[in-house]
Amino acid sequence: MADIGQFIRTYSSCKSTFKETSFDSDNNHYLCKDESQVVIDFDKILEEKYPDSNVRPKSFDTIFVYDNFVFCIEFKNQKPAQINNQDICEKLTDGKAELDTLLQALHIQVNDYELIYCVAYKKCIEPRDRYKCGIEKGKVLFGLEQYKEQNIVKEIFTDTVDFFTKEFTKQFRKELAC
Repeated sequence: MADIGQFIRTYSSCKSTFKETSFDSDNNHYLCKDESQVVIDFDKILEEKYPDSNVRPKSFDTIFVYDNFVFCIEFKNQKPAQINNQDICEKLTDGKAELDTLLQALHIQVNDYELIYCVAYKKCIEPRDRYKCGIEKGKVLFGLEQYKEQNIVKEIFTDTVDFFTKEFTKQFRKELAC
């Protein structure tokens, strides 16, 4: 059996940074400015696999691998109240199905890795966004909790890019400049 390094080598042409994968082309804005960490641009993999955007499945933006943890990260340049729950759920389910297929094609045992889905969104502004930023703070948002309960992913985090940056630094002892 191959390991996740084989996936990274196979898709080395899709290596990128958090800066590039967090780019919002509609608003010409980067949610994260960090260029120090190597990630895999998962959107790019699927763009190459499915050139026709009408048949391309939805997916998360990037993959960051650390030991046996595979972080599937979606950046949203929106406040939580503006984010479409169904869209976020489909990005997880469709993206996970595609990732599983790609790993299996490389003879990588999917169950050897812990998948963690992260949705990093735009900072909330009080008091307008009080509900999702106050009452809902710290909870898994967007109807994603069911996927953890179904063991589709090991863990789910939904929070601001600032939170993502702090947690990344704390967990991996690597600075992340978002």
